[in-house]
Amino acid sequence: MGNKIRVYVDKNKCIGSTTCIYYAAQTFTLDSEGKSTVVNVDGNDINKIQEAVDSCPVGAITIEKDKQ
Repeated sequence: MGNKIRVYVDKNKCIGSTTCIYYAAQTFTLDSEGKSTVVNVDGNDINKIQEAVDSCPVGAITIEKDKQ
């Protein structure tokens, strides 16, 4: 029994800086508009994803944690 997480990218805020990809490349990629998008929440561990969230220069990424 662990925590299930959901990761969201606010496309209106995202500037495509790629810092999220630097920290969690298995979780994020850029879409055709050059905006970050989540491709695999299970691609990186929660610590790497949190680093990506914390490094976003415009605060476009959020994590929701569900206790199960």
